[in-house]
Amino acid sequence: MFIDLFPKKPAVSAEQSQQVKDWLYEILQIDRQTVISLSQLQCQDSGCPPIQTAIAIMTSPHRVIRIHKAISDITHADVVQAIAIQNHNLKQP
Repeated sequence: MFIDLFPKKPAVSAEQSQQVKDWLYEILQIDRQTVISLSQLQCQDSGCPPIQTAIAIMTSPHRVIRIHKAISDITHADVVQAIAIQNHNLKQP
């Protein structure tokens, strides 16, 4: 039996990545000079999504947002929801 330890990640175009970044700049109202990094990650553990996108926003303090979708599948609504959830969690004691 063959187990592929390095399955292919969904392809992402520069335009798709830039669109997600544009939504983040717009929603968070941050300067376009702020570095935003998108990384697609795969998880083989049970209970975690097969693909998630980790978004690092290099503000001070920096933020990391996770969306359980491939970059190519992320919508504006997904970004809004992920930010709202993170903001809510930051307010929790």
